[in-house]
Amino acid sequence: MQRRVIDVAKDALALMCDALNRLGDSHAVYGFSGEGHENVEFAVAKDFRDKVGSRSWAAIAAMEPQRSTRMGAAIRHAATKLAHHSARRKVLIIVSDGYPQDSDYGPDRRDDEYGIQDTARALSEAERAGITTFCVTVDAAGYDYLRRMCVEDRYLVIDDVRALPAELSKVYRSLTAS
Repeated sequence: MQRRVIDVAKDALALMCDALNRLGDSHAVYGFSGEGHENVEFAVAKDFRDKVGSRSWAAIAAMEPQRSTRMGAAIRHAATKLAHHSARRKVLIIVSDGYPQDSDYGPDRRDDEYGIQDTARALSEAERAGITTFCVTVDAAGYDYLRRMCVEDRYLVIDDVRALPAELSKVYRSLTAS
């Protein structure tokens, strides 16, 4: 039986949480979805102050695909949370299965340019705030839009979703090594 992208992503997030907890690194896990600019949902599976435990495991396990991928708003909200968190190094890793899109992302619903530009702007704002960003997607078309949204060498397209847990670990190590 082939596993869904979300199922592998949840496993990868759980593994990362466990590893970061063992390392003593402060971390949070958020999910996002939305339908229009007035209905952007930001789910907290584990916040910085939360201990890793049954509540965070259950919240990660409960994550399911919802509506649209309104990335810009989610990145801005996560960056605001990171800005208020005291940490020497601040890293925001976004894991997605597709390009940023929503029902009212720009004047023409069929045009994905507005979502790409809004996400690029949100990533740039986070970088200016001292947050290192990195985008990971399991969308084969990801090269087309990630290279336009992200800082060079700060994105990864994974062809095989089963590689996600190992690749997330490599990404985190490369971003935090010094």
